[in-house]
Amino acid sequence: MPSPERPADAVERAIVDEFRRAPGARWIGRTRALPARSFGPMAGRVARGLRFGVAARIEDARGRILLVRMRPETSWTPDWVTPGGGGEPGETPREAMLREIDEEAGVTVRRLRLWKVFRESVKGPGGQRVEWYFLQYTACWASGEPRTRVPEEIAEVRWFSRLPKRTAFRDDWLRVPRSHFAP
Repeated sequence: MPSPERPADAVERAIVDEFRRAPGARWIGRTRALPARSFGPMAGRVARGLRFGVAARIEDARGRILLVRMRPETSWTPDWVTPGGGGEPGETPREAMLREIDEEAGVTVRRLRLWKVFRESVKGPGGQRVEWYFLQYTACWASGEPRTRVPEEIAEVRWFSRLPKRTAFRDDWLRVPRSHFAP
């Protein structure tokens, strides 16, 4: 299994470089299982070279958290999610994150900081498995009224005073250090 010390290819090198520039970021290995309806699309993305996903917890000066809800017909979850998505071929994780924030939430941010890198072994039906990276960032809202630029994917963009119970990967986002949002 590749580690932050020994990246195996260009995607992993870009992720490891981002990790090394992020003091205090955590590298976490985990395994998770997905049902066939979710695993199939993910395995297809990985086969096409899309090997990482990104998401960001964006807070404003009042400490509110910006979340999006995807359209039911395009969503893998009915829950609220932090803005994010998959990295495109040739994109660095940071470039992918900034693109996703702009597309899904229509805002600009400052202090985009890497918080966690998950090196995931994702299991599907029948013993299938793919390797995937998921990078979590934090950011401070800088400007713009939340609105989606991809209404065919995102149904709603909204500020919350705290994470709602129905937030995807909620436990992963609960203990963000306050220093990530300091001016």
